[in-house]
Amino acid sequence: MTKLKTWAFYLCVVGLIVISMISVNTTQAKAAIEPGHEIKFNIKPEIFNESTIVQAFQATKKDDVKVYFYDTLDQSFLRDDYIHRLRVYKGSNKMDVTYKKRFLNTPLSEAMAETMNHGFTGSESNYKFELDIKGDHRTFTISRKESLKTSAEVSYDSVATNVAKKLILENAPKKIVNWNSEAWYKNTLSQVVVYGPANATNYKGSFLGHEADIEVWQYKGDIMVELSTKVDDAAQAATIEKQWYEQLLSTGYLSGDQRGKTAFVMDK
Repeated sequence: MTKLKTWAFYLCVVGLIVISMISVNTTQAKAAIEPGHEIKFNIKPEIFNESTIVQAFQATKKDDVKVYFYDTLDQSFLRDDYIHRLRVYKGSNKMDVTYKKRFLNTPLSEAMAETMNHGFTGSESNYKFELDIKGDHRTFTISRKESLKTSAEVSYDSVATNVAKKLILENAPKKIVNWNSEAWYKNTLSQVVVYGPANATNYKGSFLGHEADIEVWQYKGDIMVELSTKVDDAAQAATIEKQWYEQLLSTGYLSGDQRGKTAFVMDK
């Protein structure tokens, strides 16, 4: 082989390597998991009823919803950080089942590494990756919502538990079913009971210049009011969290109870 041909060969090889590296890096960049951020605060239910919510947050009412959670009596799913939630809407034939895998008390980098080890890339359009920010907790979550139609057995007025269990199983995403093992998941789901329903009223408004969701949950004589917003950028999330916290604290709006909605229902 002549020197000229040898150099041409090496240049070709180097070129292919560079192109391959660029391709891999581009794919990794597109596939990287970049969670959104949801900032949440519970505000005092003794202050905020419908009229004060509308006034304080320039809010409009969206939905009345009944919310059910499904787990075993000893909460086997929750112990392994699975959440199954059914929401049924008043005056509508729509309902949805949300499947959530959370990483409680787990650093974000570790949670995302485990998520990728289970086959997630971040490019899944039908899953949502979020960092839930509430009180002292920073909880990475993977969730998927399946929108369904109500029926005679599952409606706003009543939900048959066995029918709901069947719907949850039939629509369960494979990545959730197989996280531990399909056998474990199906066996655990077969034993679930219902927690709820909680009655929730949802509002859309704004707070300190940012879009805000306000949810009023009522269950077993207790009331929780949650104020929240969602942003993509971590720095913006930190700024909003600080601004909202300081404002809610100074106005006396901040509740001493900063439980999540799942705990509000399932801890009773």
